[in-house]
Amino acid sequence: MRDAYGRAVLGCIAMCEFGWALAFYFWPARALGLLGRGVIDPVICRQYPLYLASAALAYALAATNPRRYAGLMLVCIVQRAVEVAAAALDLRTHTIGPAAFAWLAALEVIASVALFAALPPRARGERQESVLDPRDRGLVRLLRGFGGLEIFWFLASTIFVQLGSRLLNWKLADPYTTQQQGIALLVIGLASLCAASNVARYRTIVWVPIASQLIGIANSFNEIRLGSIGWGVAATQWTIESSLVVAFVYFSRRSLRASSGEAPRPAAVAVESG
Repeated sequence: MRDAYGRAVLGCIAMCEFGWALAFYFWPARALGLLGRGVIDPVICRQYPLYLASAALAYALAATNPRRYAGLMLVCIVQRAVEVAAAALDLRTHTIGPAAFAWLAALEVIASVALFAALPPRARGERQESVLDPRDRGLVRLLRGFGGLEIFWFLASTIFVQLGSRLLNWKLADPYTTQQQGIALLVIGLASLCAASNVARYRTIVWVPIASQLIGIANSFNEIRLGSIGWGVAATQWTIESSLVVAFVYFSRRSLRASSGEAPRPAAVAVESG
């Protein structure tokens, strides 16, 4: 019963995040209008929902097995808390009005309560994998590095926004949407670190960083078409993002071979598969 409830909660959250991402990408004026805001920076309004869609993918994957992916439920709770704190700051700075804050906070509180109720109890005798197969180390390091990078950009999009603006050589025109993008990056980063903490348990979550890079590659073609970036900038993005995709695929396949029994693994403790 608890697993079915957890699937329902995570599935609902994933669909809401996907829906909001679609609304923001295709109808940004209407989406921002719900918050009493208008479109200020069209580029960031197209970029933010792409990261949000990748974050939603993490919750969709977690919904397939809430007991196995309980760590992602905690990530979702952290996201809710950060969004409430950000909304409170936006209310204080008059970025959003009281009505928008009220319904945003109410939704986040409802989602948090539902997630807490869906958290599975720790199974008796359950232990995490204690010995890391040498072939998993590359994937673990890549996930940790990627997760740390995403959290850095979360900080550069929410707290140290001027630093982020200088690093990207991009004029900060829309702090609100940039902040929301940063929260989506936080989810991707935490999901990656969660996967790195136990590759055997969270192996499927590797698709989250892979998806974020593939979506970024696809979006850059659209930005070229719209004239917001040049071929030089796009080529740099393609090089970085495609390299990350190749690295994730390579180390994921190597790690998968290690878990498939092609060669004896070290005496690791089995992980609950749900």
